[in-house]
Amino acid sequence: MCCSSLSYRFKTSIPIMVGDKVWIGYNKPIMKMHDSKILKSKNFDYVEKLIIALHGYGSCGEEFYDATKVFIPDNLKNAIFLFPNGPIPCDIGMGYQWFHLEDMSYEELRAGLELIAPIVCEYIGNISKEYACNNINLIGFSQGAITCFEILYYISISKIIAYSGLFAAPKNKDTFSKNTSVLIIHSNDDMVVPYKNAKLAQESLDILGINSKIMTCNNIGHSISETGWKSGFDFLN
Repeated sequence: MCCSSLSYRFKTSIPIMVGDKVWIGYNKPIMKMHDSKILKSKNFDYVEKLIIALHGYGSCGEEFYDATKVFIPDNLKNAIFLFPNGPIPCDIGMGYQWFHLEDMSYEELRAGLELIAPIVCEYIGNISKEYACNNINLIGFSQGAITCFEILYYISISKIIAYSGLFAAPKNKDTFSKNTSVLIIHSNDDMVVPYKNAKLAQESLDILGINSKIMTCNNIGHSISETGWKSGFDFLN
């Protein structure tokens, strides 16, 4: 069961302009993100890296936490994992979401990402100050992975693991985190976010000059396999 959060939402009749699109009645987040769980690596002396996991649509931080406890390797040192909930209760009636999503159109994705990115970045900034650590790493699944890619345009990120996501790259931003390494993990039979989006994401990252590689999983659908978890954590080392 997904954990509780102090975040809430409200319906507003005030038009919200995002780029050239006006939103009316959007579920606008009004409170900050909050951690559901925090986990230290098994080999820990001091904070060397922060790893922030962004869950998928309708999920919560606790589900990412449970999987991390199972697959976290012994040789990952001096890392703190944080598992925030998305700031908006999900439209499907369970879990949380990072942004409202009625379809997967580019315009819909861009509108949601431009609203959520400053909230996520404020959270990361506060966490970075709290732990006195600027080595920020992101893990995201599905909508969480889509959000991770967007954060490239706001703050410096060391590494991103993007599970079953896509890169809705903005057309009007030319500053981004240049020294980021990205691992894209995607199943070849994903019907929710088709596999072609992994290739498209890598092409967009290549244009930016960001180093990336794709790990293709076979026949696991829109999910993360044991191999995918282990490969992701190896990438963080």
